Amino acid sequence: MSAQSRSDREEAVTGELSSGTEMPGIGLVGCGIISSCLLEGARLAGIPVRVVCDVDREKAERAAQSIGAAVQTSYEALLADPGIQAIIIALPNDAHYDAASQALEAGKHVFCEKPLTTSAAQSLDLATRAQASGLVFQMGYMKRFNPAFAAVRDRLEQVAPLTSASFRLTVSGDPALEGPGREPSSWHSDPGRAGGGFLVHSGSHLLDLMLFYFGKPEAVWGSLRRDASGNEYMNHFLFRFADGLHVSLQMVQTRARGLGYAGSVWEEIVEVNGVNGRLTARGADWMGKIPPRASFHPADGDGPRELFTFAGSQWAEELKAFVAGISERRCLGSTAVDGYRVDYLLEQLKKLEGRSDMLELDYEL
Repeated sequence: MSAQSRSDREEAVTGELSSGTEMPGIGLVGCGIISSCLLEGARLAGIPVRVVCDVDREKAERAAQSIGAAVQTSYEALLADPGIQAIIIALPNDAHYDAASQALEAGKHVFCEKPLTTSAAQSLDLATRAQASGLVFQMGYMKRFNPAFAAVRDRLEQVAPLTSASFRLTVSGDPALEGPGREPSSWHSDPGRAGGGFLVHSGSHLLDLMLFYFGKPEAVWGSLRRDASGNEYMNHFLFRFADGLHVSLQMVQTRARGLGYAGSVWEEIVEVNGVNGRLTARGADWMGKIPPRASFHPADGDGPRELFTFAGSQWAEELKAFVAGISERRCLGSTAVDGYRVDYLLEQLKKLEGRSDMLELDYEL
């Protein structure tokens, strides 16, 4: 597997930051919904965010008030601030490429919300420059730091050799199956600006988890369907890995309500089967506020064991990893290369619409 070892990641993201960790000056740009999750995570982790920036001063002031930060409306001024060594990018997806490029050119470490960009070509360019910069560039794929999904990753060797795995996500929604489709209510619901719909917003996280668990797949086949608004509301894929492992990804939006163990609008299940056991993780909301669940069913016949994972915030843990990584001069989360690979996979999956043949995957990084 290409992911970091369990001991490396646990040292970086569990418990308090070590006393020797140098705290960088951090600025955040983009004060939308996702920024509230990140700022709350920073607060819980004890990581100060010195400046928040948004072209909408009112939004920036509200965000700043929640954490006691300074306000800036110019991204160029934020990058020019000598007291800022790291930038958190929480902008709309189509602004990631330019904002991250500017941050790297200014010599800043970067934490970029997913996806890296809205095209694999831009993501390849950005990942290549991030690698060459010597700066820490971490993607905002927080599910790596969700206690249930992390517990599965940490125990893969206990159930090996692996025989199959699946990632399943069912979300309550209302696909526009008829008519001209809906006008986007924001950039988030505009496939042009977001780079896609359900597949990009939620599937990218599952693809990153798949890379984290198993490395790069070498081929994929499957199907997707879009509604009248261009949203990928039904997605079914099967990935083949070099070692013969096959992993399925299923994502569906349904008008049903009361899903999963929490009766919420979200049911997420990761299952890994091996000769020596079975691992399962379940989530009930994308924000991680509803406690997730994980279980381990070993081969000894004792039945499933609930895994009691730490009750920390996935947002706090990913930001602790970012800060610890800056101190150690290495990325301890999802890298810019991982971000490129997710975006490359997203582009390939979209090609499967209306096709039945297998696609061989050919990464450039």
